[in-house]
Amino acid sequence: MAAQLDYGYGMSKGVPGGKYDLSMDVVVTRTNEEADGVLRFGMAAMAGSSPGTTVKVPVSGATAEKIEGIVLHAENTEQDRKGRVVVPNHASVGIMTYGKIWGRTSSDAVPVYGNKAYVVVDGDEAGYFTSAGTEASVYLPCEADTSGALEVVADDTASPTAAQIKVSGVTPVSGGYVPAVGDHVEKKKLHGDTVDIGATFGTETDDGIAVIILK
Repeated sequence: MAAQLDYGYGMSKGVPGGKYDLSMDVVVTRTNEEADGVLRFGMAAMAGSSPGTTVKVPVSGATAEKIEGIVLHAENTEQDRKGRVVVPNHASVGIMTYGKIWGRTSSDAVPVYGNKAYVVVDGDEAGYFTSAGTEASVYLPCEADTSGALEVVADDTASPTAAQIKVSGVTPVSGGYVPAVGDHVEKKKLHGDTVDIGATFGTETDDGIAVIILK
């Protein structure tokens, strides 16, 4: 029989939408009006077609007062046949409006304790949190024949062409990519302007998530 032998004081690994600690929080119940799997734990949610009753993924043009909070993780949510945890349409979901919770972070996020955690309201990462108060783009590695591809050249290149970029100029990058001379990269817009809901980043981060403090 298995037994726990180590009772360390370290924080356990976070999960999207999980409560960070036992400090005071406020959670309200709403109904998910998105299709199965669209709304995810740890995402910011905005008022849906029936404000105060339903929620949905934030959309472009959303304002701070429309963002209700963050979708709370629910242990009783079943996995689909591919092992994915799916929040179904019309399911009741907990929305934390005040407290500390693990929120999903965007590809460009650089969480720093006390700094503002903005909500992304467009693109593939709508509902995620970022440190960028305005629109953001990143460089991604790509094939040479990709439309808009730029060849990475050395910093001492005297006059780069319109199809070239100095290696020091390839920033920010995505997913830990380290640019090298001879690579080809493309610039991808991650999101447009973001929304300030008064949230800040907490002290901890994990893979694709960070502690968000809702005030």
